[in-house]
Amino acid sequence: MQIRRLNKSPFFLLTLLMPSWAQAEESERAVYQPIVRYDEEQSIKLEIPLSLRGRGEAVSMFPVDRDGNELGGAQVLPQVRIGALLTSKGLLLPLHLHLEYEHDLLTGTAAGRPDLGGALLPNSQELEQELRKLFLRASLGTYLHLQGGVTTSHWGMGLLANDGSHSWTPGSAQFRDSRSGDRVIRGQVATGPITSSNMLVAFAVDSVLGDDIGLPEDDAVQFIGAVKFGEGKKTNGGFYVVRRDQEATDGRTFGIWAFDATAQTKIKLQRKIQLTLEGEVAVIVGETDLTGSREIPIQDITQLGAAARATIDFGAWGGVLDFLYATGDRNFDDGKQNGFKADPNYEMGLLLFRQVLGAQSGRAVAVAGDPDLVGVPSTGLERYPTRGSASNTIAFFPKAFWRVFSGFEAYGGVLVALAEVEPADPLNTRIVGGSPRNALGGTPGRFLGTEFDLGLRYETVLETSELMAGLEGGLLIPGSALAAQNDGSMDPVFGARLMLGLRL
Repeated sequence: MQIRRLNKSPFFLLTLLMPSWAQAEESERAVYQPIVRYDEEQSIKLEIPLSLRGRGEAVSMFPVDRDGNELGGAQVLPQVRIGALLTSKGLLLPLHLHLEYEHDLLTGTAAGRPDLGGALLPNSQELEQELRKLFLRASLGTYLHLQGGVTTSHWGMGLLANDGSHSWTPGSAQFRDSRSGDRVIRGQVATGPITSSNMLVAFAVDSVLGDDIGLPEDDAVQFIGAVKFGEGKKTNGGFYVVRRDQEATDGRTFGIWAFDATAQTKIKLQRKIQLTLEGEVAVIVGETDLTGSREIPIQDITQLGAAARATIDFGAWGGVLDFLYATGDRNFDDGKQNGFKADPNYEMGLLLFRQVLGAQSGRAVAVAGDPDLVGVPSTGLERYPTRGSASNTIAFFPKAFWRVFSGFEAYGGVLVALAEVEPADPLNTRIVGGSPRNALGGTPGRFLGTEFDLGLRYETVLETSELMAGLEGGLLIPGSALAAQNDGSMDPVFGARLMLGLRL
């Protein structure tokens, strides 16, 4: 068994600060390896990685309700993650065993949690631990895979099911620092890749531990079927269907069918030029009484989300175009729920969706639930917050990236976002009889705003440890959809975040 130790040389800290071009020969040979690693070709493989990450971010103060209450400030979000991977390799052939463990020993917000009333406000999660994976998979070649235990759930681009493990990668120009994710207790049977098309087929039953659809006290069960073609190939795609039944502590229920199709292709245009095209479309239908009223106890659910991405990489530089469509809902009393919410880890920019709309929708729970204002709060109001996800939008996000030198990348872009329908706040809209009013009490247009984002990332492997540092900043110019009362304009919002990580 190999247990790595950090270099004790006094020059080790200097090498952390050296750019990749100054370590070119060493970097070409350096490959990340877990701190504990044992690999015997005819026996077993054991790896135990450790990850230390932290994010500090600050956002200027901005209004979150019609009374002018503001949110903003600085937060510190640490993460300590440990894992373990044990595979049988050639020991038990033709049977192959795979045991995996992943655990966030510390995650959440250590300092700066918002003290303003509301629900699921940005960076409001308390420090806690979170088990992500503890499962065993048994395989007979590629023909049969049986799996059981705790795991994360991800499909396609992560628009609907997102495991929170897909962060920034070189050439992605993504403003992304994923946390948490969809966690389930899963029993699964699968086969593949089989046939010349590298087909995978899987059926699973999940008991949901935590995701962005439910609240912690809900009970939710999912039945999943998925088929994917082209596994491991440059062109691939698949279809995913889920039946979800969810029950709140008071007996109210939520039942939906989700249908999700995804595809990706990579096209080599010239020796150093590659074009990647990706897409995902999700449709959700069903019914619920979680947010029903006395007049309409059962509400119909019909929601649509679609994402597309085109990436062109010229080697030293390139460009990315992200597109997102998510249906919205401006009528709380028509017996329908049409607002699609992308997974919060499917991030579109730094400020508009993650901070401003996340905070305003979270603040609405406190305002619209105030008995001095409304008497009896609306049923299911606690489920109104977006949790920072992109919802009710037609958004375009063109970006560019430049590899300054090996391991160091600069990237930036302009997010232009429209509302699919006029944003509607649950209290302000009802006060005026149903005509849409936003969180600030203004009469909204459909232009959400323009956001300018810039970022820097540096990643390198020193000896066998991986070091990451990132700095991102953004400026949001709010549009007419965020107009204040008397059609006053909302002031610009700016923010930045610093990210550091060490994987051992």
